Amino acid sequence: MSTLTAPTQLADRLTTAERFHRLAAEWKQQAGYLSNTRQMAMLRPYQAIVGMGLPVVPLILEELKAESHFWYWALEAITDENPIPADVNGDVARMRDAWLNWGREQGLID
Repeated sequence: MSTLTAPTQLADRLTTAERFHRLAAEWKQQAGYLSNTRQMAMLRPYQAIVGMGLPVVPLILEELKAESHFWYWALEAITDENPIPADVNGDVARMRDAWLNWGREQGLID
């Protein structure tokens, strides 16, 4: 017979990376049918990732490096930074590049 683990106990058992990757996969699955980025950002897994704070920023940047998903709102919410120039808004490739360059400048990614 298995017993249920309270969410806080489960969170304590998972590493930050494990929890991030689990939540990111959940978010991508739920956001797959959405085109509205605000709706994507309001999904529970995305909000849980934002709630994890600064330790997940390198993980988000690595994820962004591998796939161009909508991580920009989370990065800005967590870091209180926005390296995206105003004339780049809406150009996803350039938005991605701006955040990846920021991450390299901060020493968070290679």
